[in-house]
Amino acid sequence: MAEKIFLLVCEGETDVYIFQALAAHLSNSETQLTITSLAPQHDATSGTYGSHGYGDVLNWCLAYRDKVQMLIDFKGAESMLIQMDTDIAQQANPDCTTQGHSARHCCQEKLSERLGTAQEPPRCHYILPTQNTETWLLASHNFSALSENLNVISDFEQITNTEQRLIALGYKSKKGVNKNAPRRFNKRPATQYKRHGKQLTSNLALARQRCAELEHLCFLFENT
Repeated sequence: MAEKIFLLVCEGETDVYIFQALAAHLSNSETQLTITSLAPQHDATSGTYGSHGYGDVLNWCLAYRDKVQMLIDFKGAESMLIQMDTDIAQQANPDCTTQGHSARHCCQEKLSERLGTAQEPPRCHYILPTQNTETWLLASHNFSALSENLNVISDFEQITNTEQRLIALGYKSKKGVNKNAPRRFNKRPATQYKRHGKQLTSNLALARQRCAELEHLCFLFENT
């Protein structure tokens, strides 16, 4: 069986498990897709991944801007995937969002700036979920999402309250920042995302229809 390795730089441990689940699901009898996380790094002792965030992703891109191609070659990888949730566009690239550009465009621009390029480097792909990878998880559930005007939402990347909708479906939650704030989606322990990954892949065809960025990632897995 041939192996195709994809290097991953992402926001955190939960995202690693989602990417791993997708790669495993889209593997077949001829080709095994493998995710190797460069950042966050795997801790062999605990079996988990270190803490990370969008700032760490941007810092990694700046630190390794001249080494991306070398890393891909050294690891024998097909390509490198750089993931960042677009709900942080305002913090990451405020000048861009002020000009009215989309959150995805602003995150893409910031990543390219840190990598010292005008576009994605060769064999490097930005994966920028709107609002976050939890949107993909929500999209895998077979229900009709309605807008505030009670219109059916077919493009789940338009949804901004993804986590509240997941809580309504029965996902774990925790207290809000104060007693009057709504409960928040609970991502801990991060290893629960192994189970969430199985939920996503169990209804992947539907989720791909609803999320263009997920479709983009799956296309890369299937055709790179």
